[in-house]
Amino acid sequence: MFVWDDLAAFHLPVRHLYREALRTGDSVLWTPALFSGAYLFGEGQVGMAHPFHWLLYRLLPLGVAFNVELVSSYIVGLAGMWMLLRRRVSDEAALFGAMVFAFSGFNLLHLSQMNAVAIVAHLPWVLLAIHSLLTSSTRQGRAAAFAGVALLLASQMLLGYLQYVWLTLVAAGCFVLWLLRGGAPTSRLVPLVAAAVLGVCVGGVQLLPTLDVLRHSVRAVTTLEFRLSYSVPPINMVQFWSPYALASVGHDFGVYDSAFSTAALAWLVVRWTAMKRRDLILGLLAFAALALLLALGRYGGVYPWLAEVPGLASFRAPSRYVLLVHLAFAGIAALVFEDLADITRRRERIDVRRLWPLAVPLALNLATTVTAATLVESRWATAHELALSGAARAGVGSALLGATTLLLLMAGRGVRWAVPVLVVLVAFDLGLWGYRYAWRIAPPQTIDEIAAMVPLPDAARPGDYVLPIQGQEKRNIPVLRGFRLSAGYLGLNPRATLDYDDPLAQRLAGVAWRFTDAGWVRVEDTMPRARLISNVQSSDRIAEDIRHIDIAHMALTDRAVDGLSGEPGQARVVTDRPGRIVIQATAPGTQLLVLTERFHEGWRARDGEREYPALRVDGDYVGCVIDAGTHRVTFTFAPASARNGLWLTIAGLALTAVSTWRLWRQRRFR
Repeated sequence: MFVWDDLAAFHLPVRHLYREALRTGDSVLWTPALFSGAYLFGEGQVGMAHPFHWLLYRLLPLGVAFNVELVSSYIVGLAGMWMLLRRRVSDEAALFGAMVFAFSGFNLLHLSQMNAVAIVAHLPWVLLAIHSLLTSSTRQGRAAAFAGVALLLASQMLLGYLQYVWLTLVAAGCFVLWLLRGGAPTSRLVPLVAAAVLGVCVGGVQLLPTLDVLRHSVRAVTTLEFRLSYSVPPINMVQFWSPYALASVGHDFGVYDSAFSTAALAWLVVRWTAMKRRDLILGLLAFAALALLLALGRYGGVYPWLAEVPGLASFRAPSRYVLLVHLAFAGIAALVFEDLADITRRRERIDVRRLWPLAVPLALNLATTVTAATLVESRWATAHELALSGAARAGVGSALLGATTLLLLMAGRGVRWAVPVLVVLVAFDLGLWGYRYAWRIAPPQTIDEIAAMVPLPDAARPGDYVLPIQGQEKRNIPVLRGFRLSAGYLGLNPRATLDYDDPLAQRLAGVAWRFTDAGWVRVEDTMPRARLISNVQSSDRIAEDIRHIDIAHMALTDRAVDGLSGEPGQARVVTDRPGRIVIQATAPGTQLLVLTERFHEGWRARDGEREYPALRVDGDYVGCVIDAGTHRVTFTFAPASARNGLWLTIAGLALTAVSTWRLWRQRRFR
């Protein structure tokens, strides 16, 4: 399987935890394997509540399920874009445009963000459903489209990456404006808005936990600088005509979408008066320009205003608006391809002198290639922090654009075989650009090979807590071998009172092993999984005060805990499963039972019919006060956000079903 970037660093380990919970019947809400405990369900990017994911990871081996999930997004995106484009162009042109969308520079470069690509795959289906809802002449068609909008949006919500749901809404909003301009009745906006609201409700089982996790994460409050990070630098615009002139283009900054997409813009200049659906082309060009302006982020002047909008302030990476640029390019590609196919079928021969605009991108490319080769490793390039390519690498882009231009010229002259060759060339171009990271930097590996990427101490055993090694790409890997981590890597890292790298914090977390310059060393005097404490102080400066106490015999809480007495009793772990921990505790007096599990308001502690309030102890951990005697205390993770989200989903599904039935039965609908 592919292991590049987040695939091995994030997605595979958390899906392993998800599958193990399904297999053993444990709670999927919480995992003790990351950050000494994390509300993993609310992290969202596993998509635990999505029926497709549940089926995959419940029924299939991990490797098979992972690959099916990864590949299926591109298939779904391809099919959806084909269905959408068929509304305006021929089947063959629609298929070509669908290929340009599904395997666009954005989608392939974001292979490692598999949930993002999965949500993007819904985008053409959402637009198709909106088109049907606003234009269908039959009540059955409108009812089906209503349900489609609601369920597709819900499916996106269940995949947990809200920024890409927002990008879908941006595209949908622009699409609705275009349909209204074309004569769609404004009365249809009422069911459309209702469908969108119901879609959000159906996705509530994921939305509310995600908002809960966000509230407790390091992203709860962000700076403008954070929101503007990963803005596309203007220099990256050279990718449109010379993609390989820059020596290093990270996947977040890739704007290239094949030489054909660039040459197609020149073709529009050549054929503007003869092109069909010029209003649609103008709409797509305007949409692409707007999206590109937003992708520039801090450099475009508009995004800083958008970044202040409530609800969007947790998002970063304006570069992700490149997705919408490539969506528009796919539509333009289909329209240009249809024009090329019509010309060759009619054996039409365009005057060569009229084809001169095709030379403009090629001239820009050659000028950029020569400039890059001349300035590579020069003082000027170093001073301006520009990593430029030599002639050989930059020349790859020249060859691709040159071949594309030649094939366009030949098609314009009526050469029929130029069109199918062009399809092959575009597929090769997209694959070369999009897959270069996945193959060159991190070739595919097996799960066992991935798990072995991080050597662990011979004396360590599965279930031990370890401090993850430095480096985001390997932090989560030990969970594949059954180890638990005191830190980790998530999209929404939980906010902590104590620094994970602090030796004192590691002792409090029960860390058994930490990695140092000398290799793995055992952590001495680490806290047991459960312990009883009779000496507790309240503090509003726990991070400072905890350095002045003996953590083995004293604890700090954020509220007063009175009436404790006696020597610390005994606590024994009976059950230690995700979201459920059972402790057998014997205390000579009222005492504080403390776990090395991360605190969250969703923890519930019970002894039979009696419930104990869960307390935040030592800043980050969960505990409760028990009376004298022997108790069997069960800690269960049952957050209100998951419960309320489930009820919201049930209500959303019921209302969607009722609304769809009423639309189906309605005789008059304007």
